[in-house]
Amino acid sequence: MKQMGKLRYILIFGVLGSGLAFGLGLTTADFLDHLWHGWGFGIAKLVIISVLFGWFNAARTWSEGFPVPFPPNYPPAK
Repeated sequence: MKQMGKLRYILIFGVLGSGLAFGLGLTTADFLDHLWHGWGFGIAKLVIISVLFGWFNAARTWSEGFPVPFPPNYPPAK
């Protein structure tokens, strides 16, 4: 996973993983609670929540799981 790099890790595991799950949960809760303002607002809310929550969550997880500097110090190519 360290070879993926921080940006790919954040996009895959953060935004598409936990961010999308959290965004779907909040958007579904609003739909079930009859606080629905239309499809455009719902999709915009889903995207914004997914990106923000996923980005911060994955960035925090990266620094806890892989204590390496960013950008990583790879050995020189031969």
